[in-house]
Amino acid sequence: MKTETPSVKIVAITADEAGQRIDNFLRTQLKGVPKSMIYRILRKGEVRVNKKTY
Repeated sequence: MKTETPSVKIVAITADEAGQRIDNFLRTQLKGVPKSMIYRILRKGEVRVNKKTY
């Protein structure tokens, strides 16, 4: 079984991307990552926006 080490990715949001739902934004940034994994990291509180956990 392959275990991946979590990494931190810092992303700057453009004016066009502002106001977008966080799950849809992450889907565009994390191409190839299954939607289920994106929803899992959101539920676990592993996403922060302006130092707030989502």
